[in-house]
This record gives sequence, C-alpha cells and structure tokens, in this order.
Amino acid sequence: MDALEAIPPRDDPEKKPCADVYVDSQHHSLTTSTTDMDVVSKVLDDDNLLREIILCVGFPTTLVRASLVCKRWYHHASDRKFLSRFHECNPSHLLGFYLEDTDDPSVAAHFFPMLPQPPELATVIRTARFSLDPHRSEMSDMMGCRNGNVLISLYDGRDFTVGVHSPLHPERSLVVLPPFPELQIQDGYFCGMNDLLLSKQEGDGLSYIYVLVESTMERTKSMVHIDVLRNGDTVWRRHLDLATDRFLCPRFDPKAVLADDKIYIASAQSDIVVLDLMGSSISTITLPQGVEYGDRDTMLAWANNASGVYLSHARKLQLCIWLHKGGNWLLVHSICLRGMVASLRMTGCEDENEATAPLRINHVGDYDEFVFLEMG
Repeated sequence: MDALEAIPPRDDPEKKPCADVYVDSQHHSLTTSTTDMDVVSKVLDDDNLLREIILCVGFPTTLVRASLVCKRWYHHASDRKFLSRFHECNPSHLLGFYLEDTDDPSVAAHFFPMLPQPPELATVIRTARFSLDPHRSEMSDMMGCRNGNVLISLYDGRDFTVGVHSPLHPERSLVVLPPFPELQIQDGYFCGMNDLLLSKQEGDGLSYIYVLVESTMERTKSMVHIDVLRNGDTVWRRHLDLATDRFLCPRFDPKAVLADDKIYIASAQSDIVVLDLMGSSISTITLPQGVEYGDRDTMLAWANNASGVYLSHARKLQLCIWLHKGGNWLLVHSICLRGMVASLRMTGCEDENEATAPLRINHVGDYDEFVFLEMG
C-alpha cells in the first residue's frame, strides 16, 4: 500500500487536526514540565532534603561549585556541622604516595600518583607540586605525610629543624617550624622519648603537638611534657605536664596517633598509652589477646568518628583489623592474603609458614581505609 493512501480523509476540511495535535501536545508538555518543576521545588525547598543532596556531591571541589548556586545553598554548604558530616561521609581520597631510595639517600623521595583518578582529582594532581628536589640539599629525612602536607627533617650542618611542604598549594614556600623546646632532664631521669611530632587541622592550617617522655633510672615512674605550636604562632607553648607512678616505655614503631584530643602511643610489648589532652590524664589500653608488637607488623590509625582507634596487625599471611571503642576491642576484619600473594607471584611468599617471607605493614591510612604492605 502506498503511504499516502494510508492517511484517512478529514471529516471537516476547515478543521486543522495537526495544529490541534501540536497545541494539545504542547499543553501536555507544559503540564508535565510544570508538574516536574513542582516536584523538584518541593525537594529543593526542603532544607533537610537539600542538605542530604549536597552531602552526596562527593568532592570538596564539587561542594564549592554547589555553594555558588545561591545564598541559601552557600549557607548550608558553609555550616560547620554540615562540613563535619561532609568530611565524615566523604573522607579524603588517596592521591598517591612517596617512595624513598634506601640504596641512595642523596636522592629525594619520589611521588607516585594512584591511577586512575576521577577527573576532579586528576586536575589536582596535575597542578600540584610534589617534588622534594628543591629541598634535597638540606633534607635529611622524610618524616611523613598528613593533612595534605609533607613533613621533612632539615639539617643545616649544626641543627635539625622540621620543614612543612604543601604540594597542593604550589604558591606556598617551605614553612620551617621553630626549633623544638629544650627540656632540662631532671636528676635521676632519662629521656624515654623525644622528637614525637603530631599535627592536627586547625582553621586553614595546622597545629603541631610535641611530646617528650622522661622516666626515672629505676624505671618506676614517668613524666610526660606536651608543647603545642598553634596555627599562626611562632613559638612553642607548654600545654601540659603529666606525671604517673607507672613506667612508660614508649615505642617509635608503630607511630603514635592523635585522635579527638587524645594521643595513642605504642608502649612496651602489648600496651597503648593514651594521653588525654583535654582531661589531663594518662591511661593504658592492652592490645587484643594474642597480639604483641613485632617487627613492623602492627600499626595504629584513628577511627572515622574520632572516638576510637584502629589497630592493624599482620601475622604470616593474615591481616587483622581491630577497633577499640568504649573500652573494648572489636575485630572488624580478618583478611587472608594468600590469594593476593599468589596472584602477584611473589617469590618466597607462597607458603604462609615460610620464614623468608615476612609480612610487614608500611603505612595505614586514616580510618584504616587502606594499608601499604611490604612482603618478601
């Protein structure tokens, strides 16, 4: 059949059904659009729902763009409680990691980005300044990374100082912290720990906490001295002196953790010393049953709600992650690494009883989101 013959004749030549159909469809479209707009308005006009929607944008850069929509959106996006929730629901992403050449200390640590990255973070990596080469001549050691900053130990031939490199802010020069406070060790005491430096976000910058522990020669009691360098200050200020009738035996490995104004320091063979900066107290946590500190097989990390601490422990080819909260340890994960080792085909690591295949923890991220392991 021809296509033209398939069109039925009009009953009334004066009528224009095509135009009517167009008008009707246009009216239907307008009605549908109006209905959709009403639904959207009901959602976006509800402050509680709007906050939940903005909470899901995922990245700080996207949050900034959302805050520019209007004053009302900006009010929600800049609220302190909302920002705290946003940070909790959208923790910082791992951009990459630094590797040092242990065979050649004269070579600065090199940054390796984690790939692939979302477009928002790929842009950040391209514009950042990760290289430590400009500080190589005076750099003696890389102390670690925290809050988007790299802490490096500097030596000018006479004194050691700490420099803070900000890769995500290329316009900023290296910030050198004031020399650590000098302490006259009491007679009959020895220094059990020094150069413990911790940092925390405060406003637009960082504040630093320096901890020194001295103990009696008889190892019967200890004294803890805590100094603080607040964001914007140029001198260290004594924050707290804590005395205890117990002997504190702090360890540098695993590294201490600062969470919710509490400092968690590994001590002895199976303890964690907790320094409460607000409560001005010292307490001790015993590691989970059967867990002891070994050769880089244990690491601490602060919990995402800042009210506890994670403990990662590696034994043979098993990785256990514990959470201490409310005075008790909870086993969160127990991960068998045998499959991972097999897929990587690492020589000497196939047998979990192989003495030549130690499993060590190099680094643990905040909230225990990731773990860097060394094997072989």
